[in-house]
Amino acid sequence: MSKFFLSLLLLTQINFLFADEGMWEPSQLPNIEKDIRAAGFKGNIKKFSNLFEHPLNAIVSLGGCSAAFISDSGLIATNYHCIEGSYLQFNARRLEEDLFKTGFLAKNLDEEAQSAPGARVYITQESTNVTKAVLKGTTEAQSENERYKIIQTNRKNLIKSCETSEEFQCEVRSFYSGETYQLIKKLIIKDVRLVYAPPQSIGEYGGEIDNWMYPRHTGDFALLRAYVSPANESKEFSKENIPYKSKNFLKVSKGGIKESDFVMVAGYPGRTNRLLPYPKIKFDVQFGFKHYVEFLKSGIDLMRDLTKDDEAKALKYRGSISGYENYYKKISGQIEGAENFNLLEQEEQNWNKFLDFLNSNGSTSEKNALDALLEISNEQNSESINNMYYGGSSLIGTASTIYRHAYEKTKPNEDREPGYQERDYERLVNGMRGMEYRFDAEVDKGIFLFRLDKYRNVNSEDRRKTYSELLKLDGPFEETVSVVDEMYAYSSDLLDMSKRIELLDASIDELNASSDPFIMFARSMFNEGMEREKKNKARSSLQQKNISIFIKSLRRFYKSQGKDIYPDANGTLRVTFGNVMGVELNDGVYYRPFTTLEGISQKNTGISPFEVDTKQLKLINNKEYGSYEFSEIGSVPVNYISNLDITNGNSGSSTLNAKGEFVGLAFDGMLETIISDYKFIPQTRTIHVDSRYLLWTLEVFEEDTRLINEMKIVR
Repeated sequence: MSKFFLSLLLLTQINFLFADEGMWEPSQLPNIEKDIRAAGFKGNIKKFSNLFEHPLNAIVSLGGCSAAFISDSGLIATNYHCIEGSYLQFNARRLEEDLFKTGFLAKNLDEEAQSAPGARVYITQESTNVTKAVLKGTTEAQSENERYKIIQTNRKNLIKSCETSEEFQCEVRSFYSGETYQLIKKLIIKDVRLVYAPPQSIGEYGGEIDNWMYPRHTGDFALLRAYVSPANESKEFSKENIPYKSKNFLKVSKGGIKESDFVMVAGYPGRTNRLLPYPKIKFDVQFGFKHYVEFLKSGIDLMRDLTKDDEAKALKYRGSISGYENYYKKISGQIEGAENFNLLEQEEQNWNKFLDFLNSNGSTSEKNALDALLEISNEQNSESINNMYYGGSSLIGTASTIYRHAYEKTKPNEDREPGYQERDYERLVNGMRGMEYRFDAEVDKGIFLFRLDKYRNVNSEDRRKTYSELLKLDGPFEETVSVVDEMYAYSSDLLDMSKRIELLDASIDELNASSDPFIMFARSMFNEGMEREKKNKARSSLQQKNISIFIKSLRRFYKSQGKDIYPDANGTLRVTFGNVMGVELNDGVYYRPFTTLEGISQKNTGISPFEVDTKQLKLINNKEYGSYEFSEIGSVPVNYISNLDITNGNSGSSTLNAKGEFVGLAFDGMLETIISDYKFIPQTRTIHVDSRYLLWTLEVFEEDTRLINEMKIVR
């Protein structure tokens, strides 16, 4: 859904407006050393700018969230909300116990619980600029489709040469919207186990009510462990596997931080689009956000209604509902923030200045590139609205994946589409396995029918033709319901995990002979889908080419003002820095930087999500702080806020002090300033869980010594 998070956010590298703004590549840090030191950093900047040295080589990715090693035996710290699906939800079903309510604490290595299929830890090994290699031969292309194919072939060849064994995964990432490319090589840890997750009364205290809010009192932390074979090779889960010996790990600070202290967050922010044209921003703020909020709200209500009378179904869709609620609240906050901070008015002024510069100093090719880029953007805007309710059936989606895989297998491996090569087989199998704890046929059918009823309201010429015909969307809705009922009444092999996996090995001829209605539907949709894909590939090539020119124009414009731009987040390691500080957002209302244990008991209602564990409540009331009291607040700090710049994907990112020590985990932003995804504002605050609360929870609440003793604790 990242297409809704767009911005023309521009800043300088030396004299930029807000020193805490920007998600920087580590290699860029020496360029902004003056500002980092102004924020209070006194260490060796070069040491912190090398992602292959401590502390950055302790930072890892979970493939959607960030994390870090905090011991030399593969112990990993991340957010609680990052492990709910693949660890808690999966093991709750496997162990037949509600781990959300009880929490999970392994008393020894043997008790550490395996993860869901496909859960991984990724450790960056190499990063190489490959721009010339990616674009090699594109100037000779006779069409945009040919140009797209050349780029994809170049990327696949680079990846193939990079992946020297099954232990490594390589990818080509674009920077500055495709102006430059880097080849990233990552070690994959395939055996990752759950070590500790607090009960939900701690891990998600406040629930959706407190989400994106401050003051906050959430213990959003969890511990995992990476395992490898006795030969130190990355292997799937096995009882013979042993803890991974990480090259480096973060020391955990018991002393923590105080107000005004320098802090730095290191992680893998997913996606920002801060370098796109103002007309795209305007569309999203005025139309895209509102449609998306309606989509999310209807989805939340629907899934809750379809699962309300069945605990097993509710558990399977718990993660989906949580994800929808998270984005619903965030986008709602962005709508309000755009108005409160006059986003469109400010960005229009910036845009007009750029247009004046381009009219006076731009070349014909630059102006043509901008026109082409805006035309593509308009097409995509319309399609995003028209296709919002398209799809919704996991069974049709699974059948389509299986059918496409069979089709791609008819080609040589090097000619297959990315996602369907031999290197992708393991991921496809894990996707088939994952349905076991995330899918229910009756709920799936209910979601599908709801979306079909919405999608049929789109003008017929803007709908997928074959899709509409097969599902009879131009007739009475009762006919559509009849078609869907008949499909879901069939005893499909897709409903059985082992048979789903076996279908990945089926040939295209075998699938063409299938009488399974979902396979037949996927087959009937295939040609229309391929034609649409061909069109999108040509458009993607044209878009990349014109964005690259547009970025160069922006560079010239801001260079004329003594400024520069930084690259959008793209899932690669980034660093952001600033200070611990409170904020005043409304007149006379000041949010102090730290919250306390006492704030937990003050919010206690005895009813979820503000139901405090009785043991924890007693400890708080008796002021049993252990050795973790912070004298300046007279209690154990729970959460704190800083002026750092983060986004989705930064969840689980370690917060470091000026020595590179672990002082907490970033996990959220404040709703009032969440529009900073579009335009960074000085009031923006990141919410962190304090390392002292993590240690207090383990030592005092859980009475655990094993994990505490494993960490290297420093004051």
